[in-house]
Amino acid sequence: MHTVFRLFVGVVLFFWGSSISAADADELVKYEASHSNIRVLLERDSLAIGETNWLAVEITPRDGWYTYWKNPGDSGAAPILDWITPAEISIGDPVYGAPNKIKTAHLMNFGFSGPSTILVPVKVSAGMPEGQVEFKLSVEWLVCDVECVPQTGTWGFNLNAAANAMTSMATRDVFVQARAKVPELAYWDSELVVADVSSELRVFADASELAGLDTAYFFPVGDGIANYAGGQTWLLDEAGLHVRLPRDRGSASPVTASGILRLGFQNNITQNIMLEPKLELASSIIPSGSNLQVSAMPLWKAGIYAFLGGLVLNLMPCVFPILSLKAFAFVAANYKTEGNRRKEGWAYTLGIWLSFMVIVGALLGLRSGGAAIGWGFQLQEPLFVGLLAILMVLVALSLAGLYTIRIGFEGAGETLASREGAQGAFFKGVLATLVATPCTAPLMAPAIGFALTQSTTTVITVFSLLAFGLALPFLLLSYSTRVAAAMPKPGPWMEKVKQALAFPMLLTAAWLIYVFDLQAGPTATLALLVTAILISFAVWLWSQSSRMTPRFIALFVLVGSIVGLVDFAATSSAPQNPSTNANEQAFSEDRLNALLDDGQPVFIYFTAEWCITCKVNEKIALQQDVTREAFKENGITVLKGDWTNRNDEIASVLARYGRAGVPLYLYFPKGIREAIILPEILTTTAILEVL
Repeated sequence: MHTVFRLFVGVVLFFWGSSISAADADELVKYEASHSNIRVLLERDSLAIGETNWLAVEITPRDGWYTYWKNPGDSGAAPILDWITPAEISIGDPVYGAPNKIKTAHLMNFGFSGPSTILVPVKVSAGMPEGQVEFKLSVEWLVCDVECVPQTGTWGFNLNAAANAMTSMATRDVFVQARAKVPELAYWDSELVVADVSSELRVFADASELAGLDTAYFFPVGDGIANYAGGQTWLLDEAGLHVRLPRDRGSASPVTASGILRLGFQNNITQNIMLEPKLELASSIIPSGSNLQVSAMPLWKAGIYAFLGGLVLNLMPCVFPILSLKAFAFVAANYKTEGNRRKEGWAYTLGIWLSFMVIVGALLGLRSGGAAIGWGFQLQEPLFVGLLAILMVLVALSLAGLYTIRIGFEGAGETLASREGAQGAFFKGVLATLVATPCTAPLMAPAIGFALTQSTTTVITVFSLLAFGLALPFLLLSYSTRVAAAMPKPGPWMEKVKQALAFPMLLTAAWLIYVFDLQAGPTATLALLVTAILISFAVWLWSQSSRMTPRFIALFVLVGSIVGLVDFAATSSAPQNPSTNANEQAFSEDRLNALLDDGQPVFIYFTAEWCITCKVNEKIALQQDVTREAFKENGITVLKGDWTNRNDEIASVLARYGRAGVPLYLYFPKGIREAIILPEILTTTAILEVL
C-alpha cells in the first residue's frame, strides 16, 4: 500500500501545476511560457551523495525582450526560485552571470537581453540514502520590453541520488558556458564608502595591473548604494581604482557592499570581477579625483600647478584690496635697512603660509568629521563673513587716522622709514590669504582637488607651494636693491596715500556685507552694521586713554557686540538659493538627469556670491548678449548651482569633477552624458569655441 501511494505521489508531482511539455531526457524541466522559455538541467547524471551538485535554471526571453539580474536596478524584479526538498538536501544561493546595463527611458536596469543561466548549488548530505529524491520548484520571473509580463511556473521532478555520479555529456556545455559568464573572484582588497549623495568604490590595485584600462562600471548587489541612472565616473591613480557612484539623498543604508566590477581595456578585453568590499558609511566623501577618466596628475605636476596658481592669484580681483597695502608697505620698507626689508618679506611669506595651513587643517578636519565642504568654505559661514567685514572696517578706519592699529605703517616720513614692520608684514600676509581664498586662479583648481585626496605630506607640500607662489612677488621685491633705489623719497605724501587706502578696504567691507545679507537676511545685516559701529567705537575709546574705566567700557562694548552678532548670525536665515534670471534654472541632480535623459544640451555654472572670480566671469562672459544668444540658438539649457551657502549636493558634484571649490563650468553636448570642463577664467571666446 505504501509503495502504491509513493508511486501515486510521484505521478502527481510529475504533472504538477503548469505541467511540463515533453522534456528531453537531460532536461528536468522544459516549459514554454507566454513570452519566454525556461528549463532546468542537472550537471551530472545523478546527485552525488556527500557532495555539492549543480542545477542550471535557464531562462530565454522572446526576441527583443529581457530578464533581470538579482539587482534589477531602477525597476523590474529579480527571478524568485522557491525549492521544496528533503531534509538531507540543502539549496545554496543562486549564482548569476554578469549582467548588462539596460537603459529604459530615464531608468537604468540590470539584466540579460538573451538567454541567461542561474546556477544553483545543491548540497547532498552524506547520510542521504541512494535512490529517487523528490524536488518541487516554483519560479517567478519577469520579462520586459516596452511593457513587462510576469511569468510563473511550478514543477515537480525526481532525481537519483548515488554514491558515484558522472558528468552528463548532454548538459556539460550549458554549465561550461554559464560558468564562463560568472565573474571571477577578486584578489584585490577593496572598500565601498557610502555617503549622503554619493558612494565611492576603492579598489587597491597597482596601476600596472590595470594598464590600458578604458572603462570601469560597478554593478552593486544591494540597494541604497547608487542612483543607477545617474552615471558613474572613475579614476586610476597611484592608490588604485576609484569608481564614483551618485546616490539619492535619504536612501536607505545598504546592508552589503558586494557587487560586480566590469573593466574594459583598450585591447577590447572585458573582465568581470566579483568584489566583496569593506562597507563604510560616511556623511561625505573626500574626492578622489575628477571624472576625466585618466590617471591623476603626479605630485610634481600638482606642485607646479599650485605654485603657478599662487603666483597668478596676485592678479585676481579678490586680492586687489590687499595689493594697495602691499605696495604702500613696500615703499616704506625700502627706506629701512636691507636686513629689515628681507625680514619683512619673510614675515609676509610666513603669514600667508601659516594661514594656508590653518585653513587646510580646518578643511580636512571638518571633512573627516563628515561635513561636505570645499575651498573657501569659511566664507559659507555668515559669522566668519561678518567678522571679516568688521575687520576690514577697522583696518580702513585705522588707515584713515581715527585710531592706530599696528599693521606696519602707522606713521609717515622718517618715522615710518625707521619703524620695525615684521608684525605688520605678517598681518598683511594673513589678510591676503583670507581675501584670496574666494578666488581661483588658472591651474590652481586641479592642484587643490588633487591635493585634498592625498596624504597629509602631499597636502602640506602642495599648499605650501601655493602659499609660496602667492608670497613670491613681495618676497623678491624685498631682496631687490635696484627697485629700492627707484622708490620715491618719503615725506608727508605718504600719510595722504595711507588715508586714501582706507577706501578700497571699505569697498571690500561693503562686498562682504552684501554676501552676509544673502546668507543671513536683512535683520542680521542690520545687527552686523550696528556691531561694526560699536566695535569701532570700542577700539577708538580704548586708544584714547590708558585709564582703567574707559578701557573697561570699551572691552564691555566689544564683547557684547560680538556676542550679539553671533546670536543674530546663528538664528537669522535667508533663502538658500538666490534666484536665477529668466534664462536660467536652479541646478539639481534630478533636473540635470532629466535634461540629459531627453538628450538636451546643458551648460552648468557653479558660483557663489563671495567668489569674486565667479562674479567677474559672469559679468564679462556669461552675461554677455553674444553668449546668451549662443545658448538660445543652440537650445542649451543653463543651470546655475549657487554655493554661497553650504550645499551638500553641489559639494558632491564639485568633488566628482576633482574640484574643491567654485567656479566650475560644465557643458554637456546634445545626447552626451560626459561633460566638457571649461577653464576657471572664462571668456566669451572660450564658451563659443566649446559650443
